[in-house]
Amino acid sequence: MIKVAAFVPLKLNSRRLPNKNFLRLGNYPLAYHVFNTLLTVESVDSVFCYTSQPQVLSLLPSNVELLMRPRHLDGDGVKANELFLYAVENIDADIIVLCHATGPFIGADSINKGIQAVLSGKYDCAFAVQKHQTYSWFMDKPLNYDPTNMEQTQDLAPIFCETSGFYIFRKDNYLKSGSRIGATPFMVEVDVRESIDIDEPADFNLASHMFSYNPHVTSYSRDTFFVDLANQSSQHKNISHVSFDLDGVLIDSIELMDESWAYAMKIMDLRYPFSEYKKRIGMPFLEILKSMGVDKKYYAEIEELYNRYSAENIDKIKKFMSINDGLKRLKSVGIKISLVTSKNKDRTSEIMSRHFDKDIFEAIITPADIPSERGKPNPDPILLACVQLGVDPYNTLYVGDMEVDREASKRAGTHFVYANWGYGDLTKVKDVWFNCFDDLVEFIVS
Repeated sequence: MIKVAAFVPLKLNSRRLPNKNFLRLGNYPLAYHVFNTLLTVESVDSVFCYTSQPQVLSLLPSNVELLMRPRHLDGDGVKANELFLYAVENIDADIIVLCHATGPFIGADSINKGIQAVLSGKYDCAFAVQKHQTYSWFMDKPLNYDPTNMEQTQDLAPIFCETSGFYIFRKDNYLKSGSRIGATPFMVEVDVRESIDIDEPADFNLASHMFSYNPHVTSYSRDTFFVDLANQSSQHKNISHVSFDLDGVLIDSIELMDESWAYAMKIMDLRYPFSEYKKRIGMPFLEILKSMGVDKKYYAEIEELYNRYSAENIDKIKKFMSINDGLKRLKSVGIKISLVTSKNKDRTSEIMSRHFDKDIFEAIITPADIPSERGKPNPDPILLACVQLGVDPYNTLYVGDMEVDREASKRAGTHFVYANWGYGDLTKVKDVWFNCFDDLVEFIVS
């Protein structure tokens, strides 16, 4: 069985930031954090503190083991490979993980990803890197772009910089080469917080501020991030009309959609996956079938079965939180609201009567209402809502959760807001988005 062990070199004194390994970060010494993380990595069998001062173990998690470091290896003149070699020689393991106390935020998932890469046999080592995709120079020359023919930054070849967060390698390879980097390395990209390495006082100050920072949170309050649609230009000063998609924006119907689709497929003994249907939510039903490549001879029966199951189980549809109160608030400040959906007219009417106050929407557009019979992503249904309410598309905001919604809005000439609580994933293209309905309403009203 392959054995994996991790070690962290640790000493009391340091030159640039005295006693940095034991400065208070949160409720523990700086050094505590990386050991605590390593103990949570299931693929790591043993975690060693590599030190000549065993008393420091009292400040670390209880399961950390001691690897005594000879005093002569404490000197500032000792080279890194000399320091690491002693530890590697004296650790009984096939794969070794080297971490540093100065990287307190390195994540267990990142470490495990590196270990799995080495265990696979495809790579002989792994290490943490931070990706930089910007105009870069090295030795007074541009490194990844041509200044006379500049590309946009998202199209540049990225630069990957080692972070010192961790190095993972096979023991026998290190003993042969004396290097923690092998011939076939695997780079594990880490986020800005994980990449922090503390050498200077300024680094520790940054780490203290970043202690509670979560780089994966994408919800922003209105006072920290928003694109002010209402003031982009003189012609867009007033949003007087907000139009909403239905499924995924006002109601949560994905479970019933899945069940209705499965019911139709089972009855007809077909194998078209719901995952493909889900990608096309927002289009008229028959257009979804056409886009999926379903044989036209099945259209009518699939639609009948799907609609029957949906109608019989309509109680499974839930309304997202705060919808009615938010709609009332929009109307209270004089904003007209409409509904533009690809759901059929009968089911739309039943959902409206069950879940929404009467006359809350001043226009309701379903595929049956469109003379051209062109549903989303065509602009016709949104434009029809504007015509019925007598408002200019430039003063209209369309709220949707799928790419077809965004495309229809763009082609209609209206503004678009992405409902991040819905079913789509517009992370690469969204301009304005909100994670909850309350925030959206607050933005519009304010």
